[in-house]
Amino acid sequence: MKALFLTPLLLSAVALAHEEKLEDIEVSNHDETQGLVDFVPSVTKLQGRELTKRRQTSIGDMLGSEAGVQSTNFGPSSSRPIIRGLEGDRIRVLQNSLGTLDASTQSLDHAIPVDTLTIDQMEIVRGPMSLLYGASAVGGVVNLVTNRIHYSYEEGFFTKFLTQGESVNNGLSSALHLNYGKNKWMFHVDGSTRNLGEQEIHGYARSSELRKSDPSANEPKDKLPNSFNKQDNVAVAVSKIMDRGHLGVSFNHYNTLYGSVADEEVSIDMTQNRFELHGEYRPESGVFRKLKIKSAQSDYFHKELEGGATGTVFENAGNETRIEGLNKSGDLNGITGIQTQIFTFSAEGEEAFLPESDNSKVALFTFQQLSIGKNALRFGARLENSVIEKKSSANFGNSDEKSYLGMNASLGHCYDFSKKNTLESSVSYSERAPNFQELYANGDHVATGTFEQGDSNLIKEKATAFEVTYKNNSDKNVFTGSIYTQVFKDYISLNPTGGVSPGEGFDVYTYQQVDALFYGIDLDNRSEIKKLSNGALYLLGKFDFVRAKDTDSGKNLPRISPPRISMGLEYATDTWTGDIEAQYVAQQTKTADFETSTDAYTLTNIGYTYHIVGDISSLDLFARVRNIFDVEARSHVSTLKDVAPLPGRNIIVGAQFQL
Repeated sequence: MKALFLTPLLLSAVALAHEEKLEDIEVSNHDETQGLVDFVPSVTKLQGRELTKRRQTSIGDMLGSEAGVQSTNFGPSSSRPIIRGLEGDRIRVLQNSLGTLDASTQSLDHAIPVDTLTIDQMEIVRGPMSLLYGASAVGGVVNLVTNRIHYSYEEGFFTKFLTQGESVNNGLSSALHLNYGKNKWMFHVDGSTRNLGEQEIHGYARSSELRKSDPSANEPKDKLPNSFNKQDNVAVAVSKIMDRGHLGVSFNHYNTLYGSVADEEVSIDMTQNRFELHGEYRPESGVFRKLKIKSAQSDYFHKELEGGATGTVFENAGNETRIEGLNKSGDLNGITGIQTQIFTFSAEGEEAFLPESDNSKVALFTFQQLSIGKNALRFGARLENSVIEKKSSANFGNSDEKSYLGMNASLGHCYDFSKKNTLESSVSYSERAPNFQELYANGDHVATGTFEQGDSNLIKEKATAFEVTYKNNSDKNVFTGSIYTQVFKDYISLNPTGGVSPGEGFDVYTYQQVDALFYGIDLDNRSEIKKLSNGALYLLGKFDFVRAKDTDSGKNLPRISPPRISMGLEYATDTWTGDIEAQYVAQQTKTADFETSTDAYTLTNIGYTYHIVGDISSLDLFARVRNIFDVEARSHVSTLKDVAPLPGRNIIVGAQFQL
């Protein structure tokens, strides 16, 4: 099986090896293809100072304050992003446009194996991206960009060093990036480390309602039990920059040990070894102006330790590969490609609730844009075949195989009122095959305190999405506002049955199919309100609202975020930036069955960055205080809201040096 995974890497290396003899052409920026997916109106990029400002331990917590994006808030180590009410397998988290190939969608306590200190850019796409990135991207995409593999040549040595300390966990985090270029070869090494203690909170870990109903003599207070985190990460890469393209490979070893805040006796020891290959070739003529390949090979495993002894072991060995051709002919340009994903997932141990399975996906896709004056028409399609084979075992019965053919299509329109104002609309249809967990889960899921029961008779989930977005991008104002709705047929939902499991006594939940409706609004604005001699003052504002209902019963779906509004001020000069922001999260009373309401709260943050630029180097000194007033805050979207509040006051200081 592993030999099969490596085949795309070897074939692509051979195919690109002859490029070096061709003439010089300037290499385009590595994120150029992002412009091809602008038909999805809501795209956000975090980089530079804004990325440093948002940087936290988990991906979900870094993005949780962005409009339309929340965090699962499953402790400081393993939180994933939620986009417009959708989470888990409906949100694709990518590393350099390829899947992370881990176990993070199988359980909320499983972290994404990417150190946020090594990320150079984060791209958030709200809304269905199943057309280009797979049927499981029906809710959106988060792409984590690292610059390990170089796309352009830079002579000599350059480096970046980042370090920061935090008061909320008495933690220290550091990362070092080294790059060297000579004779059109680029070499890269990076490493990072974290050592974070238990996280401070305001008051008691358990909510007042839970303490009243279930008093405890040893009530956790002021610290969130078992919330420590230790990480070590190292990566190496080499790239050859050629006249008509590039070819590069990287290797990343990631290891972390962290506590599961759902159970004080459980910790997770996780390791991933990941290879990546990126290549690009620009023909002198022909249909395609660029041919690209990206491939990732992953060997992932983690042990769940209970009292220091190994309980359950999860493994995922797999490969994901994308081959793309970028075309441009007159007013028509676009992208066409093939994507494959192959992985074997297994869980072994007393608390393994999932069987071993072989999973494969093969897809063909295209997206094209036709420009006609101030109008742009965008259309695309994707055909994806998924095969899931369950292996026979004593706990999960005989082997079984399921095959699904999914179809996806989109149509969009963009009208440019001017160079600074656009109105975009889109409609898309997608089909998502059930995953192996939804089909075959059968057992106690300790991380969520539930007994999960799959259904091997589940059919494809269908979704139709509509979105309208207005954008203003002027010298003094940047605004994006979106209204959206997504209608699901046969939405796969994990619902309580009212029963109790015979083993741990957990509530029994089964995967069932219902019809569902999601709708909402996202607003994001940054306006210059006063120009001063050495800088400018900006007003920042964000708002989001999402509702989700089971249209069969008319009841609310669980763990949907209440309305949120953020306001802030930022003053920026060439040498320093200061900002203050406050986010109000309303009370959530639109609850599902067996779900309680959640109180409103306001979180206030303040920050300062001082930027020093030399002849060949720069230094950023930064300080930030999150949750200034040490507010007790509990997130409605978190399954642990009654036992794990959000962090208390956190003072962060650090520095970033670049040469």
